[in-house]
Amino acid sequence: MNHRIQLDIDELKKARDLIAQSSRVLIISHRNPDADSIGANSSVRIALESMDKTVSSACADPVPENLQFMKYGDQFLQDLTWQRIQEYDLIITVDCGAHYLVKYHETIPQILSKEIPIINIDHHASNDLFGNANILDREGASTTLVLYFFFKFLGVEVNTDMATSMLAGLYFDTGSFKHSNTSSEVLAVTSHLMHKGADYKLIVNHLFKTTSINRLKLWGRALSRARLNDKDVLVSNITEEDLKELELEPNDLSGVIDYLNSTPDSKFCILLTEDMKGNIKGSCRTLRDDVDLSKIAGVFGGGGHRKAAGFTIPGHLEEEVVKKIKIK
Repeated sequence: MNHRIQLDIDELKKARDLIAQSSRVLIISHRNPDADSIGANSSVRIALESMDKTVSSACADPVPENLQFMKYGDQFLQDLTWQRIQEYDLIITVDCGAHYLVKYHETIPQILSKEIPIINIDHHASNDLFGNANILDREGASTTLVLYFFFKFLGVEVNTDMATSMLAGLYFDTGSFKHSNTSSEVLAVTSHLMHKGADYKLIVNHLFKTTSINRLKLWGRALSRARLNDKDVLVSNITEEDLKELELEPNDLSGVIDYLNSTPDSKFCILLTEDMKGNIKGSCRTLRDDVDLSKIAGVFGGGGHRKAAGFTIPGHLEEEVVKKIKIK
């Protein structure tokens, strides 16, 4: 894959005008945030503050500790009300592959009414264009990569903190440059971000080299339960009991799916996790070009990309015990 980012010029102009007309901006990352979502939020916030905007970051779920190394990573609002949101004159969502990933609309339906204009910045094939302006490349490697070119359009100078946050998102969403979405453009942008002062060592240490004993045990359970079913799909699971016993959160599984996806005999792999809120989260990955996981996840109300997708459905996992009779 050697995809090059392509952004709609009309949407870019609409977003530029909305930013120019705003003074107070709320940037929202998707629920259960990852490095791309937090990196995008951080870099947009720094860019807008350089334009003398008053900016806040928000996410319906807590920012994982290992992502708080990015600027403002430890300054996210979590609980919002419509009254609080009305203090802003622009909302920017980052890395939200569909409107429901904003999550706040479940308790504050007005947030997506466009009463307050929305700029939707993303890279997922499943994005449902819920913004007044939609800065989108459905095959882009990461939202921070999309932002790199959006900032160029806006004439924003990338500083060291922005470069680190943007590279963190790119590094994470390419699986540390191992996934097929690692194009020549990705590597060229990475080089430029490092030239701008991105702290590559800091990113690697926080994303892939900060692991507790209990987190290793959790990953061990996910790997030991992996099984190839009769449809050649590799399946594993983690329960709420596993998380509670090891005093961990669902976010502590981040990265294990890439190990499950290293099995060449499977069409795709799926990790099912209870999210401790009465839901089952499905994370899907594939190495194959003839499988579109965004369509499979879409059956369950989810989405994503062809080779990486996910969904969340209400419910709990139940253990199934099957015994066979062997006749001598």
